[in-house]
Amino acid sequence: MKPTKELAEMYEVPVFQDFAEFLRSSLAQRTDGVIISSTHTTHCSLGLQAAEAKLHIFMEKPMTTSSIEARKLLCAAKDLKSLGKVFMVNHSANFTNQALRAREILRAGKIGEVEHVTCHMIREREFFEDLQNKLWVCSSEGSAAGNGFAWGQSCHTLAWVYFVTGLIPQSVFCKMVYSKKTGADIFTSAIIECTNGATITCQGLAGLPGGNSVGSASATGKLIENKIFGSKGCLLYSGDDADPGSGQLEVCSDGFHEVMPGFYFENTTKEGFGPESLRCFGDACRGKTITNCSDAYVSLQVVLTIEAMYESAKSGSVQKIRE
Repeated sequence: MKPTKELAEMYEVPVFQDFAEFLRSSLAQRTDGVIISSTHTTHCSLGLQAAEAKLHIFMEKPMTTSSIEARKLLCAAKDLKSLGKVFMVNHSANFTNQALRAREILRAGKIGEVEHVTCHMIREREFFEDLQNKLWVCSSEGSAAGNGFAWGQSCHTLAWVYFVTGLIPQSVFCKMVYSKKTGADIFTSAIIECTNGATITCQGLAGLPGGNSVGSASATGKLIENKIFGSKGCLLYSGDDADPGSGQLEVCSDGFHEVMPGFYFENTTKEGFGPESLRCFGDACRGKTITNCSDAYVSLQVVLTIEAMYESAKSGSVQKIRE
């Protein structure tokens, strides 16, 4: 957490007043791709500018906080793909070997047709009750329907579920509990109906004790549980994302059983070359063939779902996914 001037000196890079100034510079002509990690509600504007410049795009999650903006970015992503460029969103859990194997197993029909999914993420309450954490807890801005655990954390869980299962959301009913300190949603509980009749129960729970305020060095991981039930069996993947030894990928069905050791979800380690998602983006910029595990289409499903969650929580009724 350093001022811009100090960051520029540390990394020996130039500073631009805004993205448009960068795009007008000679440096942009030598740039393969950009990472967009600004506030949620600025993603669309910056993403569209980067797409117009025909750059590879790696966007921080969530893709945006508006279904209208998400569809604009999807169109831009399709145009980029036709030019051999990638549009990737940093749902880092989707890029792990476990996620890829889970998706492969489901596509092979090992557990039959997906009928129900349960998923939840638990982390420290303090993160969403720290008034310094303005980007995550302040009242919604611009086109955002709300702000808190759903946009900040449940997006990871939902992106993993949609990538692995291929389910498409149709309607949402959600209840939320809000922090009395910040107004952020700290407990969310949603029932999501999908187009094939399957249901998803998704919970976000900022209920763990312990310090994890802005700038802290807390090593506490997030507790995550994903369970997928099909007509022939189930797939289980749960653990603490700070402890790879805390869980495993397990698939159980009639005549088929597989275990893949290790629980990997959000890769937040400071060592090495960054999370799998970022390394995948680097490969794309170098012209290598990659698997885009969190493209604009998967990310659109996440935005549609969470937007509907906030709207349902406010109205107290079932919210249809916006066409």
